[in-house]
Amino acid sequence: MMPFVKFRAVLATARIANVPSVVSNVWLGVALATLDGGLESLEITGTEVVFLTLAGALLYISGNFLNDWMDHEWDAQNRPERALPLRLFSPDQYARVAGICAVLALLCTSWVSLLSTFVAAAILASICIYTFCHKRSPWSVIPMATCRALLPVLGYSAFSSNSASVLAASAGLFCYIMGLSLNARYESIAAPPKFAILMARSLFVMTAILSVSAGSALPYFPLLSLLGVIPYGLWMLLCLTKRRQPISRFVSSLLAGIPLVDWMVLLPISLSLAISGAGISGDLIGCLVIPPLAWISAIFLQKLAPAT
Repeated sequence: MMPFVKFRAVLATARIANVPSVVSNVWLGVALATLDGGLESLEITGTEVVFLTLAGALLYISGNFLNDWMDHEWDAQNRPERALPLRLFSPDQYARVAGICAVLALLCTSWVSLLSTFVAAAILASICIYTFCHKRSPWSVIPMATCRALLPVLGYSAFSSNSASVLAASAGLFCYIMGLSLNARYESIAAPPKFAILMARSLFVMTAILSVSAGSALPYFPLLSLLGVIPYGLWMLLCLTKRRQPISRFVSSLLAGIPLVDWMVLLPISLSLAISGAGISGDLIGCLVIPPLAWISAIFLQKLAPAT
């Protein structure tokens, strides 16, 4: 029984249920980068994408282990069910895992390009800022959202330097994480400030606007871009109604929905590729299926280990 308990604790610390969304975020950047030369040029090098995706996942896992290492004394008082308070592992072990994952992530990006290594270093810096500030200031949500917003840039950086579309998509992710965090912070309060809740809802709307604008150069815009909003809108409606309580379920549902933010951009891309006669390709299939597959995987993995 103890090995299984430790295994599940590792998965919970790594927030394994959120890793599929990291894959989707990186792929979003790759797809946008390869569109710079036109739809017909949507060809990528698989090995580079694997290394970039692995780097993103390793950075995410590193941040989670670092966060739990930093919080182990606070968790001993407030979250005694976690792995470190239960003494399933030592804080030093968590610190080593965080460091190893960070170094491996930088090695992965260094194999791809210098620019992607700089982006990975920026993500790592944001992780450190968030880790050392999140219990001290509510503004720590900014570096946390920055970590997510830079994942598409990580995928983008290896293939293109034209930043217009990826900045809009990254800004959409930034707004989504900010809105998620505001909901998580105030929904659990008996009388949450109306301004904060209104701001959170507004950020979810801004997420859709920015994500749609990221694909504005596509053929058949805005019809296809508006179709991309439908899955996101339906999931958000479900989260804000039937999945709103308890708060842990609400936050987990919002986390699972992160790939649907990517799909607002990638679904129109896949439809544009299909309509333009580009033919069935791995790129078209990737744009079509990676975000929904990541969304479904996140929901499934949340049954194995908590997302928060």
